[in-house]
Amino acid sequence: MHRFAIVPLISFVLAACATGGPEQPRVLKARAALDGPEATVVKVTVTEIPPGVAVERILMIGPGGQRLEADKLARSTRESGPGLVSRPGIGIAVTGGSSSGVSPSVSLGWHATGGGRGRGSRQVTAVVPLPDPVAYRAKALQWRVEVHYSDVTGRRQVLALPAPRIE
Repeated sequence: MHRFAIVPLISFVLAACATGGPEQPRVLKARAALDGPEATVVKVTVTEIPPGVAVERILMIGPGGQRLEADKLARSTRESGPGLVSRPGIGIAVTGGSSSGVSPSVSLGWHATGGGRGRGSRQVTAVVPLPDPVAYRAKALQWRVEVHYSDVTGRRQVLALPAPRIE
């Protein structure tokens, strides 16, 4: 009878040790903010760039079609990982043989492990100078930021977002 009681316990332990599933795909994100002394530039940061995606240029488009392009794109990669993971654990042992009988045992403990595989996150930062900050402030709601990029297939795409507002 004791032999069959251990089967549900082993199933429970194995289910508790299962991982949360595959890593979720990344989504390209961007944000823009006024920066510099007296808000004379717009700083654009693009994060969570998936593998195979290349940010080619960043523009600001004005109300009359005026185009301001970022001088240069600063690219960086940041590594992150789960770090140290600690969690409770259950150990199960069975000792003995055919002539001496079987002696099951259960132990409880606290496991500290190195969390697993890390993840690299690519980021692009650009600064777009505002040639006339006063004129920009007067019509800030009519401006937008465009991030031009190509995906893994080489297809060119544009991510548009509102330009930063004056508060």
